Amino acid sequence: MSPTKTALIVGSTKGLGLALTTQLSSTHKVYATARSDPKPDTFPSSVQVVTSIDISKPTSGKDIVSGLKSANVSSIDLVIITAGLFKTETLEKPSFEDQQAMYTIVAIAPTIIVSALSNAKLLKKGSKIILISSESGSIALRQQSEGGGNFGHHAGKAALNMVGKLLSLDLKEEGVAVGIVHPGS
Repeated sequence: MSPTKTALIVGSTKGLGLALTTQLSSTHKVYATARSDPKPDTFPSSVQVVTSIDISKPTSGKDIVSGLKSANVSSIDLVIITAGLFKTETLEKPSFEDQQAMYTIVAIAPTIIVSALSNAKLLKKGSKIILISSESGSIALRQQSEGGGNFGHHAGKAALNMVGKLLSLDLKEEGVAVGIVHPGS
């Protein structure tokens, strides 16, 4: 018997995203995004890969919707956005380009993706969206002993936390839940 629930994993080719994709494939029909064709045997055979998805691009949401529509997907029960980018920075050596890339992937892309899914009517009442953030985005938890630096990463995660809150407000009337989680260490 094939799974009746569907899941979309954005950031599925390594780390936490790959582990979630593999685990969920036993209970959901999983659609996994990738920038290029993954190596054979990366995913269980039941996982359908939506390729040519680069979430640093403005068209990422439309590209995901197009890939899902090509696969005849009519709705998604669970969306997990775990894609991220970490580049080390210091006060002495900040990087405009690295910060821009981190903000784009971590905080801007989720709004573009969720908006596209919502506008395409792929999110239904009862759909759930999980944004993988980090405690590094918590202003209250940041302590002097941890020091500063890594501006783009930490601020990008703080921005993602706000994005999640705003999406939860925008999608509430549609019956779509949004969760923001710290994956642990």
